[in-house]
This record gives sequence, structure tokens and C-alpha cells, in this order.
Amino acid sequence: MRAGHGAERLDVVVGEAMGGYADRTEGITGTLDPLEVHAVTFTGGGHRFALIVADLVCVNTDVVERIRVAVRDLGVGSCWVAATHTHASPEAGCVPGGAPTPASLADRLVRASLQAVRAALADERDARLHTVRAEVPNLGGRRAFPDRHAADLPVDALVVSSPGGETVGVIVVSPVHPTVLPAGNSGAGADLAGGIRRALQAGDRWVVVATGAAGDISTRHTRRARDRAEIDRLGMLVAERLPVAAPPAGEPGEESVLVPASVRVELAPKRPEAFAAAIDAAADARGAGERHRSVVHQGRRIARDLQSQGRTRPYEIEVQAIRLGDVTLVAVPGELFLDLGEAVRAAFPAHGSPVVLGYANGYLGYLPSRGTPATYETLVSPVAEGSGERVVAAAVHAVETSSGRNGASMAGSQFAARAGSLVDQVLTTQMTAIHQAAELVADSIAAGGVLQAFATGHSRAVALELTGRAGGLAAVSMLAVKDLVMFGGVDPELILDPTYERTPGLAERIYTLARPEPADVFLIVSNSGINAAVVEMAELARGNGHRVIALTSLEHTRSSSARKERGPRLADLADVVIDNCAPAGDATVELGPGARVGAVSSFTGVLIAQVLAELVCRKLLERGADLPVFVSANLASGDDHNAALYERYRERVRPLEP
Repeated sequence: MRAGHGAERLDVVVGEAMGGYADRTEGITGTLDPLEVHAVTFTGGGHRFALIVADLVCVNTDVVERIRVAVRDLGVGSCWVAATHTHASPEAGCVPGGAPTPASLADRLVRASLQAVRAALADERDARLHTVRAEVPNLGGRRAFPDRHAADLPVDALVVSSPGGETVGVIVVSPVHPTVLPAGNSGAGADLAGGIRRALQAGDRWVVVATGAAGDISTRHTRRARDRAEIDRLGMLVAERLPVAAPPAGEPGEESVLVPASVRVELAPKRPEAFAAAIDAAADARGAGERHRSVVHQGRRIARDLQSQGRTRPYEIEVQAIRLGDVTLVAVPGELFLDLGEAVRAAFPAHGSPVVLGYANGYLGYLPSRGTPATYETLVSPVAEGSGERVVAAAVHAVETSSGRNGASMAGSQFAARAGSLVDQVLTTQMTAIHQAAELVADSIAAGGVLQAFATGHSRAVALELTGRAGGLAAVSMLAVKDLVMFGGVDPELILDPTYERTPGLAERIYTLARPEPADVFLIVSNSGINAAVVEMAELARGNGHRVIALTSLEHTRSSSARKERGPRLADLADVVIDNCAPAGDATVELGPGARVGAVSSFTGVLIAQVLAELVCRKLLERGADLPVFVSANLASGDDHNAALYERYRERVRPLEP
């Protein structure tokens, strides 16, 4: 394995709003200690991963995606972006559910991240990696408790060493809100993260500080003051306890850096009556300090704002895990409670307990445990009770996938691991859209229509999966560019041009040859969603009154790295959009700079096609309709059964070539 580190200062603008405390009225007036952006890169087994940690209150998905796209050009295969959660930084859109990142701050963060990654790449050298943990007393405690409630807090560190055993750098993961400085502070600074960095730095050793499962932990009951000196005192508590030392004796373990495993999870929004109950439960806290009462008042205001939105659609987040040699990291885009972070670790007692990062790759808000007493955190959490436990389950699944415990990567295939995780991602995030699409198709078939499935390139595999096969619907007609040769008299040489699908006017000729009827529904499949043929087919179908289902990669369609095409994308023109969850560029495994393999769009597309066909049949059965489904021609009754279906749809569905 090789590892490198780089750091860059994050500029602040005097007067810009500060994040973290809701009752601030003053913008940034200066700098207490510089805000920093750190990058650590790990390379091994043909994959390079970058961890970026910024001194910000949060990072939202919009800027995370920008950074990921930007660093790909530097040879970085996968990238996480985390915030330290300092409350002495510019406002970054850190509201429950996340918000757009202010444009100026986003630009500065992207620039600083790129510079830090470039420096890390230049610094890469052979390295060993291991983890250490220390219980640190008097650092922090459960902040919701009204009285002093200190605890021995588990602080983790990833220690990077040279092959000779010299400590090169340390990534500390602290489970504490870095909020020593008060709401009245208007100077930018890293707060507790900066104090820990300073306390651990020695010689040429670099130090990165991230924040872990700190949702219910702070220094509220352990800090003695609220200034720079107190920050440094608390930082020294960590430095004195954390055993930043040489790696364990013996030969180094696994050296590979695997592609992160991702699990998307939908979290139900808190219902209006739950907000009302939480607001009622937030008493005036008589006898508590003025600051505590002020915080509760702010919480009520935030809760009322969320309640007034009346959100009904689920929040969708991505929980990721990555295996770096023998070390596993987990990224959660929100504020997980400490007990929940420990539950992720406890699931792997003999498997190198994972280290959990919070505030990483987005920001949803507080993710409290089920049954947590009414507190500020539960009051302003945007998600329903039990969401924290669902995130833990997703994290455990991601760790299992990243390490091969679920069998996905037992054969040494990163593609197998990635493809396996995408199955769960599709089934977790796309079922609502697939049900909606199935309803449209069932309506069409019940009205005498057929599903017109159109695709070009490798997306034809998905259209073919729905057409003319055992267990498939007979009421599906596959439209393709080759129709121009078979039914339209076009020279075969013409359509062999791989860029032919970009030709304007192509779709209209295919549409005309198909002669669709009003009840027909169109399924248009395209990973990129940008080529002329698929966009024009969607426009034609809509213009002629047909309902349109798009099956596409939303990440590719929205990516700034996608080929620039004027006009709408396929996803912009559909009644229902199903995301195949493929990454921009489709390939998932980096074997070297610029060499990526393992395309997944056909894999997830076929999965979606079969789920769609099943749901259409179930909906037809619910209506009492018969099922026009083919059986295998290799069964004794197959030919007669299928011949009847071919005759039924002879005028509507073209037979496939053998």
C-alpha cells in the first residue's frame, strides 16, 4: 500500500455567515486559527482512494459530487469528503436534510480540496496502516444531560507508518462535537479538531482530525472555559492517551485498497404529529441555564419549520464502507449517536472493528437511537424514530460487502463486490419508481396496448431482457436501430457506425416504422441519457400522448464530466425515472490510471427489467386479467402456448430473430 498526505488552507471571507449556532447574528470578523482542508490518499491493488476532511460545519452532497468529479482527473478512483463539524466556520447549508452549499464557499472548498489531493499524491510512499483506540476521560459527555455527565470516550486513530515502523501520520476520529467556542464567537477556527491536531503534531508527522459518531456527545459538561487555551487543554487529553506508535510486530497484513461498498437507505420523514409531540415535549427547562433554554427555543423553531414543509417522500442517504488493507472505515452522512456508532463496531468483534466517520459525504442531520428521551437532537431530527438503527443496519451491510463477508468478493473480484452492493442500492432506492412504472405498463396492457422498449448500444441488453423470452411478457415490442435495416431498407453498413445513435432524426424513422397505438407505453433505456436517438424518442412519445418511462444513470446524466449536449436529457422527459445506480462512466473498477473495467448498467438494468415484469404481472393478476407470459420453448407445451401469444400480438409485436 502507498499513502500520502496534503493540506491546504480554506480561505474565509470577512462578513460571511457562520454556521453551527442557529442564533448567531454576526458574520465572520477574523480568524482565530486557520481553517484547513486535509487529504490522505491510499493506493493499492489497482485502486486509489482519497479521504478529504475539511474544517467546516458540514459538507452537502452537491459539493461532494463536484469534488469527486474533479479528483477523478487526478487518478483518484473513489473519494470521501467529511467535515469536522466545527461551529466556527462559514455556513455551508447545514440544515436538517441538507441544503445547497453557498456558491463562493463551494468554489473555495473545491479548489482547496484539489490542491490538498495534488499534494497528497506527490507525497505518496510505501506505508503500513493500523488502528489504535484509547478511552479518554474528561474529554466530553452526553450533552443532553442537564448536569455534569462526563464519560470515558473512545477515540480512534488510523496510524500510517513507514515500512521501517516510523509513524508518518495519524488520522484521529473523535466522537465529540468540536464546540468549545461559544455562539458569541465570530472568529473562524477549527475548534477542538485544531486543538487535537496541534497536540499530536511532532516533527514531520502529519495529523488529520475527523469527527465520528458524535451526535449526542460534546464538551458541554467538561470544558472549563470557551477559548483557545481550553481547546488546547482538551486536545492534550487526547494526545496523552492515544498510543500513536509503531505498527504491531510481524509481517504487514493485507495491502489492497478496495472500491468502497455503498448501501443506499431510505429514511421516512418525521410525521407532522411526531413533530407536534416533540415540540410539546420540549419544556421550558425551568431551572436550567439561560443558554439551555435558548437552545430548546431554537429547536422548537427548527422543528416547526420542518413540520410546515409537510414532507412525505423519504430521505435517501448513502452509507459507505471501504477496506484499506486490514482497516475498515465507514462513512455516515449525518450525526449518528455514539451508541449507534459502537453498535457498528460491535457487529465485527473478530474482524477488525470498523471506524465510523460522521458528517461524511452529505448532511441529513441528527440520527438518534430509537427510544431516545426528548432532547434538542430528537426535536430537530428530520427523520422518523428508528432511523438511526436503519443506518446502523446499512453500515453493517456495507462493511460486510466491503470485506467480502457476504461472499461477493470472495473470488477476489472488486466488480463482484461492487455489483453486489448495487443490487441492494437498486432495491432500496428504486422500488417506488419501479412500482409506478409497473402501474403504467399494467394500465397499457389492460387497455390493449403494449410496452415499446427502445434502447441503443449496450442498453439493448435491457430491452432484450423484456422481450420474447421465457417468463417474459408477450406484450413487449423491442425497438432498435437495426429496424431501419430489417424493415426500412437502410444499408447495413450505415448503422454499424458506433456514433450513429447520435444522428438527429433517427428516432422519428424508427417510431414511424413501429406504428405505436395510443395506449402504448414507452420504456427508453440509456445509461447516459444524452444521445440524440433516445432523447428524440422520448420527445416523440410524449408529443404523441404516450407515457414515458426512463431507465438511466442519474449520476451520469447529472455529472459535470458527461459529454456536453444541448437540450434536455432523457430523465427530463419521462413520467417515471428509474435510476440504474451506475456511476458516471459506468465502469466501477480502476486497474490503473485511466484504466477502468466492470461496467454495471446492463447488470442493474436487467435486474430492474425483471422486477418490473414481475410487478406488472402481479398488478394484472390483482385486476383479474390473464397473464400474457411466454414459457420456455424447450418445454413440451412451450411451442403451442407461445404460438397463441405470438398470434394474439402479431400486429403489435415484432418477432425477435433467432
